[in-house]
Amino acid sequence: MGENSVNRDATPGLSCFVDVFDRVDLFDRIDNQTVVRLSCLGQKSGFASVDSVQKSTGISLRRMLKSGVTPIDLATAVFDKLCRVSDYTAAEFPVILLCHSGVDDERASELAVAVEQHYGLPPHTVRPFNFGCSGFLKLLQEGATLLADHRNVRRIALLNVETPETWHDGSDRLFCGIVSAGATGVVLERNAGMPISVIRADDFAISPSLRPNADPLFRKETGPVYTFRGESISRTVMRMNAETVFLNGIELMLNNLRSAVATIDLRPGQRVIVIPHQPSGKLLKALIAAARLEYPDFEFLNNLNHFGNTISAAVPTIMARLPQVLEQNGGQPIRNGDLIILLAAGICMQEIADHMSAGHACIEWVSAETDVARVESIAMMQ
Repeated sequence: MGENSVNRDATPGLSCFVDVFDRVDLFDRIDNQTVVRLSCLGQKSGFASVDSVQKSTGISLRRMLKSGVTPIDLATAVFDKLCRVSDYTAAEFPVILLCHSGVDDERASELAVAVEQHYGLPPHTVRPFNFGCSGFLKLLQEGATLLADHRNVRRIALLNVETPETWHDGSDRLFCGIVSAGATGVVLERNAGMPISVIRADDFAISPSLRPNADPLFRKETGPVYTFRGESISRTVMRMNAETVFLNGIELMLNNLRSAVATIDLRPGQRVIVIPHQPSGKLLKALIAAARLEYPDFEFLNNLNHFGNTISAAVPTIMARLPQVLEQNGGQPIRNGDLIILLAAGICMQEIADHMSAGHACIEWVSAETDVARVESIAMMQ
């Protein structure tokens, strides 16, 4: 398979998207008043008001796991829903790709084993990855490669299960106002569903010339911090060099948008919908403003307000809720033949100090009524 195209003899397609954000038994909600309180813990200079939180983050509501709810509860909830909506059993997925981000790879590996044990699946059915914000596109690329290389694999489940409250400092204003727990499930099939014409995800070195300061892009720190419930605790968390990440995140997504457009043949009048990663209000607004200068006819979607930055689950969440997100963004309903460009950029979990990950994918919308696969809209999922 080429770097920017898929194998035409085994075109991968996306045939089902689900999320579990409406499960009140799984999540507690974090409003802006709570963010103000969290950001001031430890005598820090935090957000001054709920208005300042909203202005800075573009978010009014985030989620964290309820007390007593674990990542395996979240993973099984979303996989159960994916099986129910797709009408496949867990055993009918020979491969399950799981992204569960964190400060180390062990949490993802442990979750993969727990999922296998819960469903009675053979060892190594669930393949764990710690990919961060570009995780959905990286899973998509992994899955497309598997479908092309292994003819006996016809379908793959992609699970993005994120609990960022477990590896961030609740008092860190760079994160406490934006990150949110979430989970999505997607069915990737060979020659079925919405065809993916382009998929690329990679890690990119950020040279010193592109960094306004010499500090690492991200770093891990172990010591006393606060949970997202305001309790003092000692654990390892992720810290961010905000200015450098902000500037390079925008540029990486812009470059990936240009690359996506260069590799497709747009039909005259074809509608293009761009679904970018949802990092924060300021970054997303800056990205969209810059992108519209080059692509004024493209539609760019913002889903931050009631969902926040759900790490690798952000992009597939919009796909799961595309009809309502389009409406909230003032767009017309999705139509057959519309082109969707997925974009992501963020932390590179393997080289956090001086690399970032990014990617793009191009998908043509095909409705359930006109395709042999099941493409579920939000109305069918709730």
